[in-house]
Amino acid sequence: MGEARFSARHPGWPGGVGWLTFALVGTVIAINLAGIVSIAMARRGAAEAAARSLRLVTAARARGIESRLASARGDLAFLTGSPTFFGLEAALASRNPVEERFRRLDAEGALLLYLRGHSEVSHLVARSAGGQELVEAGRRGGVPVLWVARNDNAPDPRALDAPPAGRAITGVFAFTAGVRKVSGTVTLEATLAPTALLSTRESTDEPERICALSDRDGALLATQVASAGPGPSGPFSAEAAIDTEGWSAPSPWRLVCARRGQAELGAIDPIAARYRTTLLLNLAVMSLALLLGAFALRESRRRRSLEADALESVRVRELERRLFHAERLGTVGRLAAGMAHEINNPLEGMSNYLSLAKDDLARSDAPSALRRLDGVKEGLERAVGIVRQVLAHADPARAPKGPLDLNAALRQAVEFVKSRPEFAAIRFEMNLAPGSLVVSGSPTPLGQVFLNLLLNACEAQPRGGEVRVESAREEGRAVVRIADRGPGVAPRNLSRIFEPFFTTKDSTGLGLSVCYQIIADHGGTLEAANREGGGAVFTLRLPMEKSND
Repeated sequence: MGEARFSARHPGWPGGVGWLTFALVGTVIAINLAGIVSIAMARRGAAEAAARSLRLVTAARARGIESRLASARGDLAFLTGSPTFFGLEAALASRNPVEERFRRLDAEGALLLYLRGHSEVSHLVARSAGGQELVEAGRRGGVPVLWVARNDNAPDPRALDAPPAGRAITGVFAFTAGVRKVSGTVTLEATLAPTALLSTRESTDEPERICALSDRDGALLATQVASAGPGPSGPFSAEAAIDTEGWSAPSPWRLVCARRGQAELGAIDPIAARYRTTLLLNLAVMSLALLLGAFALRESRRRRSLEADALESVRVRELERRLFHAERLGTVGRLAAGMAHEINNPLEGMSNYLSLAKDDLARSDAPSALRRLDGVKEGLERAVGIVRQVLAHADPARAPKGPLDLNAALRQAVEFVKSRPEFAAIRFEMNLAPGSLVVSGSPTPLGQVFLNLLLNACEAQPRGGEVRVESAREEGRAVVRIADRGPGVAPRNLSRIFEPFFTTKDSTGLGLSVCYQIIADHGGTLEAANREGGGAVFTLRLPMEKSND
């Protein structure tokens, strides 16, 4: 019912296309849109989760770095206050080799043990109150080693690992009592390796995450990538502050970590790729269905158009048939008006013959009376022939075809038109072929053609003019030309003058169309042209009987 109502409101659509079809198409489109929105929301959710996870991880790493720095400071403070470094300067300056060796070994062991427990410290020096280096330890190949200073106090660059690039981050720690430094104590100076602060097990397990460490002033201290820039940034980045009191770099430090978006969304990408493939296939199927539907609609409309054209053609043909019949009846009326006086002549003759026969019978002249009656019979036959001719013209299909002299038919048509008083001012000229011009045809339809052409020629020049009728033999065909001196035919109308309903005057426009069809039924042709000097000429050609070739 819904599709029927839709088709009634939209007659251009076939009955099978209705609200259900549009509902199905809308559902498929909605499902695909929902899938696209779901992918976008999933990617957005994954991005938000990744950003939240990165913030938590960055904060945890910042707290871990802060804890390691605090542990390094606490252990340094413990060492400065330990007995190992109390009186170390005096013991090393004493002349007791055993005590000097024992105290040095003890201090060196403490430094090595400290470096082994604190990988973020790359260099450690014990200085006297006057700043003299007493004991020094560093790293070579990442392994803690002792350094024995030369006389010039210049370290051998091949002995230890190169110091960290950029500004050195140091921390100086001495034992204090309250707020005052205890005299005679040894000061420990530690140099940090910031890169080691960023090297953790998590950073090794997740190479897609990169971090950078900078101080309060924005100076880059360390980074996990070989870049001189300010550090990682982007939509997947997080930042955390680190409290680092006691070190030469201004506090607080700033830890910035970032992760590549592809790594965060890697779990969603395969699902999204599969759904995209499904979506593309779905769109392809929908496009194909739409194309096929459009083709079916076009074919349905074309079929309906053809059916409508066929019905219209049938209706037009039926209308043309009725109009042709009406035109023939109109011609019959014109013929009947012209033939009334033709019938009147034999009737008057019959009346005279009957009066004479009555007189002959009164005189008992039987032979003369019989001759008078034969005249009456001849008059009756002539009247009957005229009536039959009119009836045959009313129904040309019953008119049989046979040998017909076109010259005689032309003379009869011309005489009939000349007898009409409205055409008394028109001059008729005839130039007919010598002898008989015999064709195979029906006298009534061909007489109708000649009569219509002559009437048209006369009506084209109502104030008087000339009508010329010619006949000739040309290559086995009989040719008849009927010309006038009227206004002629407009060039644009020459190709349409024989079309049904085409007219340049107040008429049905079927006269010339009927003439054209009658000549075609006789195997001939009918043409129109303009006459030299003004006027129109109609030329018809009919095949002649073989005996007249």
